[in-house]
Amino acid sequence: MRKSLDLTGMRFGRLVAEYKTSKRDYKGSVYWHCRCDCGNEIDVPADGLRTGNNLSCGCLKRMNQKHINETLHLVDGTCLDWLEKRKSRSDNTSGCQGVSRLKNGKYRVNIGFKGKRYYLGVYSDLGKAIAVRKKAEEDIHEAFVASYHKWQKYAENNPEWAGKNPLIFEVVKDRESKYRVINNIGESQ
Repeated sequence: MRKSLDLTGMRFGRLVAEYKTSKRDYKGSVYWHCRCDCGNEIDVPADGLRTGNNLSCGCLKRMNQKHINETLHLVDGTCLDWLEKRKSRSDNTSGCQGVSRLKNGKYRVNIGFKGKRYYLGVYSDLGKAIAVRKKAEEDIHEAFVASYHKWQKYAENNPEWAGKNPLIFEVVKDRESKYRVINNIGESQ
């Protein structure tokens, strides 16, 4: 049997290991009683401490959640940072965000914006589905980012104008899966 490490007095993020308890997790890892910098006490598995999965009693997560709006740039319910730096998810099977394969082998295309999901159609060809999604990203996401930056330049030069002219950028969709972008900066599409 493997000898367990003595973690007494060691610091792991905001936690300081005080003593080993008699509890073990489902993998057999020993729980350590730890004191957090905020004063709370918590029992944490040793492997959670060593791997960095447990860095606090939960106070660090709560603090980060309180300050998330200070670090993310939200405009009218849309995260500008996410639109500018988006990447495809690793669990995406089609290779393109917003394109999903249906049971019948066809591909459904949609795009999200301002908390709404817009259905763009179903296509039998993956290439066509990806092209439709990319076009929608240009028309909606990229145009929104460009319009915001243009509006922001106007606003910096004339704060009074900004107060009277908030950025308007809306997506209007009809029954045939066609969408139009309406904004007050530049052209409507």
